[in-house]
Amino acid sequence: MRMLFSAVSAYGHILPLAPLMQAAVDAGHDVALLTSEGVRPLAANELAAEVELLGVCAEAEDHIAEAARRSGGDPFHPTPEVIGEVFGNTRLILDAENGLSAASTWAPDLIVAELFDTVGPMIAARMELPWYQVGIGPALPAVLAGEIDRSVLPHYERAGVKPVPAAGYLDTCPAALQDPEWVSEIPVLPVRVGAHRRPNPSGIELPRFTDPSKPTVLLTLGTVFSEASTLAALCSAVAQADVNVLATLGVVLEESPEVTGRGEVRFVPFAPLEELLKDVTLVVAAGGSGTVLGTLSRGIPLVLWPQGADQPINAARAAAAGVALVAGSADETSEAVARALQDEQLHTRAAQVAADNELRPTPAEIVATLTAGSR
Repeated sequence: MRMLFSAVSAYGHILPLAPLMQAAVDAGHDVALLTSEGVRPLAANELAAEVELLGVCAEAEDHIAEAARRSGGDPFHPTPEVIGEVFGNTRLILDAENGLSAASTWAPDLIVAELFDTVGPMIAARMELPWYQVGIGPALPAVLAGEIDRSVLPHYERAGVKPVPAAGYLDTCPAALQDPEWVSEIPVLPVRVGAHRRPNPSGIELPRFTDPSKPTVLLTLGTVFSEASTLAALCSAVAQADVNVLATLGVVLEESPEVTGRGEVRFVPFAPLEELLKDVTLVVAAGGSGTVLGTLSRGIPLVLWPQGADQPINAARAAAAGVALVAGSADETSEAVARALQDEQLHTRAAQVAADNELRPTPAEIVATLTAGSR
């Protein structure tokens, strides 16, 4: 079968699809990813070599700039209306026709689109193909989903087609973190998640700490909000807790910022979360879905300081599930880290989420279900 995956051109939207793409490749299916050309280095490092990149969509920075111009809002700290513009109207203006052309040439049998992608569903409607939606965290609040749906409707009307509901929703979010009021209108297929790994080991050598008896805290701001000043402030605050701090530079920063504090801080470049979590007791992060879900799949609790995008939602759900403490500033993280390290219930609850996750179907089992139902 020919499976076309479609995603917004950003790490946090593409990497959650990687396990499903790998499983599809392993099962002998032809796999392509519809996104922007600018993510080719990411694809080369993070995805199976057999995944064909259809890089015809707009680059993330161009997409964000156009959405900001059209909405007059801040895409990094958006209102529901701005979210509708970013992922709905602007996305289809820039990418719908190029995406359809590329997809028509590649000729898929099935489309799999991540939660915020609206190009894949449009292609599915116009090519009369079945499609599935993949969650990349807690389900979208109804107000946000409604704004995206509202903003794309004129595009469907102009194309002379009607939106086609997904055949199923692949839910990667642990039940403990899902909104208890969320009700899906389509069938839900739970999926086991894991910390991101590469098809081939990266070979990164993690630094050694002077006193390995101290707890090791992984600190990451993800791939979008890794500003040097923010990272330096957060590292200094966490180091005040007298722990070993393993901090990632993300995909933008090249030099380590200067930090203070009692603890020892070591920096590493962007690397698969699976490799970074080795011997880690606690994770301090901004709250991106990949970091939160990957960390919890290993039974490790978190301290979260949300920076923007969907991070406040993820942080709120993680706190409600009892697997994370939430800080409102860099200074607050020091006390939160000290509390989290001593909170046995926090660690027990994180371990339970990991155990529950292991009971879910694997990506390979999900791919088998999708392809069997689409023949």
